[in-house]
Amino acid sequence: MDKVVIVTGAAGILGSAIAQAFGQAGDRVLVSDINDAPLAELIAQINQGPGTAIACQADIRNNDQVEGMVRLALRKWNKLDVIACVGGQGLNRISKEKKNKLLIDHTDEDWDLVMETNLKGTFHCIKAAAKPMIAQKDGHIIIMGSNLGSTGGNKVSSYSTAKAGLYGLMKSAANELGGYNIKVNVVNPGRVLHPGDIVKERNIQESNLKRINDASEVAGFYVYLAGMRNISGQIFNLDNRN
Repeated sequence: MDKVVIVTGAAGILGSAIAQAFGQAGDRVLVSDINDAPLAELIAQINQGPGTAIACQADIRNNDQVEGMVRLALRKWNKLDVIACVGGQGLNRISKEKKNKLLIDHTDEDWDLVMETNLKGTFHCIKAAAKPMIAQKDGHIIIMGSNLGSTGGNKVSSYSTAKAGLYGLMKSAANELGGYNIKVNVVNPGRVLHPGDIVKERNIQESNLKRINDASEVAGFYVYLAGMRNISGQIFNLDNRN
């Protein structure tokens, strides 16, 4: 495919799977995360296949670091075709105690961290990636969402609010950038197991297929969606629950 792709949050299970899927498709991939320790192994794996990868440590809450990440991809490969905004998933796990609280127990610090991680960080990524995409009149921005953005849930008020905000951000970006042939979409991955997660029987029984989603299938959908030319402003639910 030979696309140039940035994947934020690439140290996490979903970000890593998405980066590897683009690499297997023969793309050039810049992998980024606030925690760069796991990225060396990831780029080594991608570079063993048909794709090419480099790494860049960046905190998506910091606009300057996000701008630098995009500049690195442009210096290396002279274009940017796709950005997969997965960043925030890793920070969510670091800050789990901040977001898994009753609404009345949230402090301003808790709320601000979740908002900056999920909503403001994605805003930074869209803004930085849109600049070269506007110039080349082509590109695809794929945002990692969550079904909690539409359903809400117990002890996830800040996270649900941030993810709901992504829907409005995506819709607005799709409208503003569509004239430049830039596609913007949200993918809700459904329940995917992370290291240390415990599968509860109720999680299995709540699903139509009686199993948890697979990160590689989510990743494959990202690659597929990135190749679509006439889809923008949409929310894709990769879920098997009612």
